[in-house]
Amino acid sequence: MTAFANIVAAIEPFGYPYQPDIYEGKCEKYFVYNYADQRGSLFADDEPESVIASVQVHFYLPAEENFLETQNRIRKALLNQGFTFPEVTVIKEEKKRHLIFECEIEEMEEL
Repeated sequence: MTAFANIVAAIEPFGYPYQPDIYEGKCEKYFVYNYADQRGSLFADDEPESVIASVQVHFYLPAEENFLETQNRIRKALLNQGFTFPEVTVIKEEKKRHLIFECEIEEMEEL
């Protein structure tokens, strides 16, 4: 399973729209996600046996809403889906609040 499939499995139950990279819809609350980094791991015979994917999951919501409970629920959903414990950055952008969850997961795909 890819990192993106794991992200979707974690965030889909929230019921908000989600899209890789850019969301162009009109909903006030939504997710976008992207790879920040991918690197080989578990080397054998100078070849990687798996890939460690570092990802960012972004959640946008109205700036005036209390975000702490939702932040914790998203963090737990990602952790339960196999990601490392996410680091969270909170940014206030004009009328939106932007939560950035950064975490890693091992992708077990054939290289």
